[in-house]
Amino acid sequence: QNRTPVNISAEEQLARLDEAYFECAKYIVYHPTPATNGTYCPRVWDNVLCWPDTPAGEVAVQPCPDYINGFKPWENASRTCMKDGTWFFHDVRNRTWTDLRSCTTRQYDDALTRADFIKSHMGRIKQMYNSGYGISLVSLVVSVTIMICFRRLHCPRNSIHINLFASFILRASFSFMKENILVEGVGFPSDVITDGDAPVVFKNESSHWECKLFFTCFYYILGANYMWIFAEAVYLHMLITVAVFSEKSSVKWYALLGWASPVLFVVPWVIVRAKLEDEYCWNTHPTPGYFWIMRGPIVLSIVINFLFFLNIIRVLFTKLNAVHSPEAKKYRYRKLAKSTLVLIPLFGVHYIVFAWLPKDIHPVAELVQLYFEMFFNSFQGFFVALLFCFLNGEVQSEIRKKWHRFRLNHLHQFPQSRKNSQSLTLVTYLSRGRESNASGTYFPERRESSGNGFIKGVNSLNKDVSVNSFSMRTHNSVRTSENNIILESEEMEPMIQLTGFSSTDSPNQPNGFS
Repeated sequence: QNRTPVNISAEEQLARLDEAYFECAKYIVYHPTPATNGTYCPRVWDNVLCWPDTPAGEVAVQPCPDYINGFKPWENASRTCMKDGTWFFHDVRNRTWTDLRSCTTRQYDDALTRADFIKSHMGRIKQMYNSGYGISLVSLVVSVTIMICFRRLHCPRNSIHINLFASFILRASFSFMKENILVEGVGFPSDVITDGDAPVVFKNESSHWECKLFFTCFYYILGANYMWIFAEAVYLHMLITVAVFSEKSSVKWYALLGWASPVLFVVPWVIVRAKLEDEYCWNTHPTPGYFWIMRGPIVLSIVINFLFFLNIIRVLFTKLNAVHSPEAKKYRYRKLAKSTLVLIPLFGVHYIVFAWLPKDIHPVAELVQLYFEMFFNSFQGFFVALLFCFLNGEVQSEIRKKWHRFRLNHLHQFPQSRKNSQSLTLVTYLSRGRESNASGTYFPERRESSGNGFIKGVNSLNKDVSVNSFSMRTHNSVRTSENNIILESEEMEPMIQLTGFSSTDSPNQPNGFS
């Protein structure tokens, strides 16, 4: 006989504890009452075990549960029914009490201590990851909108980013629905029976195909999200380590990896659940081996991502060491640290942190693990959007150009509203002949610091800006006096910034946008 104490993960423990609770709720509602007359203690769920109707003055005994870490299932737990038909009340703990001392050798020998300790934090944990998924959802939608709307951002690399963002959006959306539509995570309102503070009871009289379909989609999206993280890792690893790798390689293979590969393990899992374990909404896992049909490929992708992460850090460190400049070496470790922080959310490295912790750990350490995992799971989408969209220099440049063009158009449409501006003026003397030059207009070199530190020095106009919009004859915001043209500095500033020049640019080498 196996004499090894229970050793399972915190996630599995909570799942199996919930499953035992659901079974007990069904037993309490549907099981017939005792046929014999007499006084009985009522059937009850004590947060760990389900106890049947017990005659007054007797002690109910059953094996210790096999879903609580550190418990010895070969031992017995007991619960005393008093002569008045009430369960024994523990004055110190101020509640009815189950004797679980034989189940464990821990100092905190009451399993309720551990279970209640974890569950007492579940409200805060749910609030935290609901907030995280909400922030991630908003930031990801904005990121996808930016990536799609700006045509200059269309490239294979950003296409992969968009698909990754989309997988995070779907994951956050389904996580919201799972928490807010399902009744206590059990099923849809049509799948359960609720009666005030009584335990939620799962109905048995229907197929519950709606909630099963929901959880099938949820697990597919979860798998797709992990596969897109893996696809990003593969792309970046190839880009950095393979000398002949083209950044313009086809995105379709990555799309197949991200969206199609989860089907290869979700469909077999659905078949197994439908044939062998068609219970509840498929949101519990009574046989952990079946769940590994899906969990196995995901864990494998996480391990490979971690190996990619280590190899990329090695390559970056080697390249930074190859620079012999003292100034470059001074910032070597800072650059390496920044690169590492960028790669952690992209590669999902945080999944590895607690992977090899022993299962039978102190409840405080178990709670820290739960907070850590839930925080990164919910905020990972926000971190990815922040690093690969909002803090991306290419994206920021496109947004700035779009904003400056908007300001220019606004100034052209409403020139009279700025006649009373008290700003300094930038005076540029242009000849009539140069004014009509179709190749652009030359502004003499001048440095003048504006309030935001921008140096106003312009030598030529950007080639991307149409000549008509800068024609001195038709420009409404330009006021002419004989041969002099006076431009208000506040109106010139967006033009100067739009062209991308600084005072050090050569007039013969336009610094235009590519």
